[in-house]
Amino acid sequence: MSSKQEHPIQAMGFWLFGSLSVVLAVLKLTVAGYWSWWRVMLPFLAFLGHNVVYLLAGFLCFCWLKHEEDEEEPTTVQKHSRAGYNLAALLFFFLFLDNLLRRAEGQGWKGFWPCSGRLEVVVLFGMLSLAAQFVYWSRIVSGLNQEHA
Repeated sequence: MSSKQEHPIQAMGFWLFGSLSVVLAVLKLTVAGYWSWWRVMLPFLAFLGHNVVYLLAGFLCFCWLKHEEDEEEPTTVQKHSRAGYNLAALLFFFLFLDNLLRRAEGQGWKGFWPCSGRLEVVVLFGMLSLAAQFVYWSRIVSGLNQEHA
């Protein structure tokens, strides 16, 4: 047993995005009163929504995992993780929510721009977020399936 205590639940992102939302709330109350509360809570909502998509995509991808009855030692998922895809999925989900809020609030711009609020951009970033999550999890599952073979 190591002297370092392992934490099964890591709350770093929760505190980071929650703190960012608190900072934005203070800015709304002091300087930028025209911001909506949805926009203030955007970082925290993006984090929560990303985690929901992360769990759902992971569950769906693990349905394709090959199971062996006589497994000698547990496999390590960290060996096959692809953190870049997960960070890209978080960024795409944030842009998806930002564009959705711009569309709902009527603050969209003309033309194609990553933060234009147009329906095509909302759908694009929603699909890119899902695609990045599925690529992330499919790489983990394919690596685990190769270990079993």
